[in-house]
Amino acid sequence: MITSAAFTEVPLTGKTLTPEQLAFFNDNGYVLLRGFFSEQEMQAMKELRDRATARAGEAGGSFHDGPAHYDVEPLASDPTGKTMGLRKIQEAYQVEPAFREVMAQDKLLDIVEDLIGPNIYYHSSKLMCKPGNGGRRKPWHQDFAYWSGMQPNQVTVWTAVDKATTENGCMQLIPGSHKRGLIEHHQIEDLQIQEDSLADEDILVAEMDPGDTLIFSVLTLHASDPNLSPHSRLSCIIDFDSAPAPEGSQMGSSVPIRSQ
Repeated sequence: MITSAAFTEVPLTGKTLTPEQLAFFNDNGYVLLRGFFSEQEMQAMKELRDRATARAGEAGGSFHDGPAHYDVEPLASDPTGKTMGLRKIQEAYQVEPAFREVMAQDKLLDIVEDLIGPNIYYHSSKLMCKPGNGGRRKPWHQDFAYWSGMQPNQVTVWTAVDKATTENGCMQLIPGSHKRGLIEHHQIEDLQIQEDSLADEDILVAEMDPGDTLIFSVLTLHASDPNLSPHSRLSCIIDFDSAPAPEGSQMGSSVPIRSQ
């Protein structure tokens, strides 16, 4: 186990979260906020998906728009492989105003401030569509493994736009795993930990309704199973840092979106 990165407990007073919620986050590495976003806000994300899918159709497939990548792939529901569906918009925050209006509004930044402090820097974002009929699993990992040159006082915000269930590959996480520091990862199916070490773990299966939001430490172990339902599952993901990105970094920002 690599212990160079360590989770820092947050103070038990905040703008929005209760002392009980903050203590829970310190102990478990996550907080689940039911009904945080409205039906209208989630509808705006579905409309963004539809616009992006139409743009990909016009472009003839995946395409770039500045720093953002619009990734499409053949839908498993079409045996001919001709029908394309949106898989994700990488860096949606940077190019899509609708995404920013929902996923970087004050009510969310107030929560993030409670967890990482008053200086908040954008790190990365995705509008993620997990295709039905076998959308692939995401193996067990810590987000911090992807950017371990930065500070670990970061959080990931994962919001269900569609209902997230066991069948369609909802989020799973291991409560308290953030306290272990950065665990060694290997390139296997993806960048991941050795999963045979998880046999005795207590795993939280986080089924979520549209608008529910899961916020977790970038050191919290998490994963998702394949989408075995016939329908796609849409989610929004955005990561926030408490410090600017190191000079030359390809991820993160040197300009805060909120500061003291």
